[in-house]
Amino acid sequence: MLDWKHGQLSARHSSLARSFAMPTNRRYSEFCATAPRRLAVRKASGNASVLRLTKTRTAEQRMTVDQYLALPEDDEKSELIDGVLVVSPSAGFWHQDLCGELLFLLKRWVRAHGLGQIWFDLDMVLDEKRGIVYRPDLVYLSKAHLNRLRRERIFGPADLCVEIISISDKPQVLLRKHQDYARYGVRWYWEIHRREADWQLLEYELGQAQEYVLRQEVSGQEWFEPGLFAGLIFRLGPLAEGDFKQAVKGRAKRLV
Repeated sequence: MLDWKHGQLSARHSSLARSFAMPTNRRYSEFCATAPRRLAVRKASGNASVLRLTKTRTAEQRMTVDQYLALPEDDEKSELIDGVLVVSPSAGFWHQDLCGELLFLLKRWVRAHGLGQIWFDLDMVLDEKRGIVYRPDLVYLSKAHLNRLRRERIFGPADLCVEIISISDKPQVLLRKHQDYARYGVRWYWEIHRREADWQLLEYELGQAQEYVLRQEVSGQEWFEPGLFAGLIFRLGPLAEGDFKQAVKGRAKRLV
């Protein structure tokens, strides 16, 4: 588990791994078939494999952002980290349930107050030169930043990224996301964990040193009022079960 405390990363995680877990997928296969890259794929445990770029990681050996965005869509979650295509296994049912219910609640709140737009599983291009594209579970753009939406993707940092952590998520990828979201200016970051029969939500806000500061840590049965959405109050536990009457209170009651 990552050791994050008030936005500070522990020293034992300071050196990032250079490879990321990814199962074989159609997007990667088509890229390898059409691009003359010196790529090597090493088998790992389970149904995953590890993608490594051979020799030096030159620009000629990486997938560009344009190549990534041109790949055909499929049902797997693909992201680009330093030009390396990273594919995550399909999310479990509890992950999908919570993501869907949270999207419904936040979309109703954002629309009712004319705040901006929120999406599920949308590409966020953070660095075109280095080849960094993430696809958060949920991503929100305020009305002031809707000009960052181009070509049906977000170019630049979102105002909020939400990641629901699955057991299959790799620590080195989660660590890298945490760092990049802060480095490129994502102001708010929610990280949600499944803790046996309960949930844990960590709310981070971007500090002055471009590092995240932990603002709140709540369980699934505790009330959570986001710093970004004043007046919205909800609990993850009942929300994940679809019990909106028990999941929200205050002004949000009128939305469900």
